[in-house]
Amino acid sequence: MLSTTAFLALAMQCAPSVHPETALAVARVESGFNPYAIGIIGVKKGLFPESKNQALTHVNQLKTQGKRYSLGLMQITSTNFKTYHVNDEQLFDPCINLAIFEKILTDCYQRGGSLKRALSCYYSGSFSTGQKKEGEFNNTSYIERIGYKNDVGYKVPSIKEDKGKFTREFINKGNRPLSISSSVVVYPSHFVRGDVQQ
Repeated sequence: MLSTTAFLALAMQCAPSVHPETALAVARVESGFNPYAIGIIGVKKGLFPESKNQALTHVNQLKTQGKRYSLGLMQITSTNFKTYHVNDEQLFDPCINLAIFEKILTDCYQRGGSLKRALSCYYSGSFSTGQKKEGEFNNTSYIERIGYKNDVGYKVPSIKEDKGKFTREFINKGNRPLSISSSVVVYPSHFVRGDVQQ
């Protein structure tokens, strides 16, 4: 199991285009930070081997049984292996697993247009399935389990929800986002004009 610090360092290195908090929340729900975690599609409880060799033994059994499964830190589903040119053994490498997660989530985000839809897509391949409450998970949706807060009833979202919307590219082009917390100094007009009066 990876510590939060180790995970965040890996996420920033191996999935740099995904905000580390988002990657952290997904890993917490998907694998509990276990790089050898195995999820079996349609089975409630996953497998949590303690070594790569144990994990590969389980995967070989699942293949023999014709089961679909997901692997590693970010639980990459076996149906994605061919698309992203990876195999079982590679996905037990946390950095490779995070890199594939980044590709899938980025694709979902670009097609879905919002983080909520992207998380749903990452979970299920659908922009809506991950937003539906599931009885087997205490009537919560995937995006709720991830920690996504939906400000129902507000037409204008919280400033906290808007954090991170300014990309590195936007800022590097010379643009600077407004900071709500920055203080504004207002000088009296007589001081600015240079005719200091007492």
